[in-house]
Amino acid sequence: MKIGFIGLGAMGLPMAENLIKAGHRLNLGYHHNRQPAERLSGQGAVIYQSYQEVGFNSDTVFLCVPDAPQVEECIFSEDGLASALKKGSTIIDTSTIDLTLSQGFAAKLSEKNINFLDAPISGGPGGAAAGTLAIMVGGKEAIFKQHEEVFKNIGKTIVYCGENGMGLAAKMANNLIAATTVVAIAEGISLAVRAGINPVKLFAVLQNATANSTILNNMFPRFLEDNYDPGFKLSLMVKDLNIITSVGKRLGSPTMLGSLVEQLYNIAKEEHGDEDFGAISRLYQELAQVSFSKRD
Repeated sequence: MKIGFIGLGAMGLPMAENLIKAGHRLNLGYHHNRQPAERLSGQGAVIYQSYQEVGFNSDTVFLCVPDAPQVEECIFSEDGLASALKKGSTIIDTSTIDLTLSQGFAAKLSEKNINFLDAPISGGPGGAAAGTLAIMVGGKEAIFKQHEEVFKNIGKTIVYCGENGMGLAAKMANNLIAATTVVAIAEGISLAVRAGINPVKLFAVLQNATANSTILNNMFPRFLEDNYDPGFKLSLMVKDLNIITSVGKRLGSPTMLGSLVEQLYNIAKEEHGDEDFGAISRLYQELAQVSFSKRD
């Protein structure tokens, strides 16, 4: 299988590296930054100057870009993939975008006999580097099965979720729950620390109490070290929450907590947008006039 890859950012670059390690020849179309593509060319990947050239030379193309306009640019611009891919080829979009827009892209590509899978990912740059991402896939099941072994080169938990858009439906649920949980954790910690408890002792309690969770164990140690290096940027979580509440309104599904959490992240975005989304806790620390750091 000749694989193209567009979008070599914090997630895309290690994913592409794992595909190369698995023995795939990669055809790269650099999105905005050529430097990561140059790095991979030293590992055997081939760099092309346009999305169209990537399409001409690939059977399957992965996209890993930040938002729907950039997905649309890669596929449907004048030199986009849709103008070059052969019939029966496949685009796998790992971006997190509005599921209704993604379904529209799939429908337009279907008219050209080009397959489309929405395959959003979860696990952060660490999971991308380790090849342990969770991948939730929407599209034709037969096309998913054709690519299941390729997905195993970049992920550990791979779930076929249903027709086009259903991978993104799962991703929206994941990110809404994650964003809301971090807010609840930050609010609970700020209350307890304001009351006077040492945050290290509080973590020891919560790790063995009903509030324990994967997110708590990922986030609290970072709070204690005052470490908000991304990770998944807070600004990207804002983007995802905007999508989630918009889709919720369109579907008639209530996102009451989602709307509140979206507002909180938007407030934090101006000052902390380039930090990890766990930096929402900084907003609580500032308002409660406390520190979660064990150093203070």
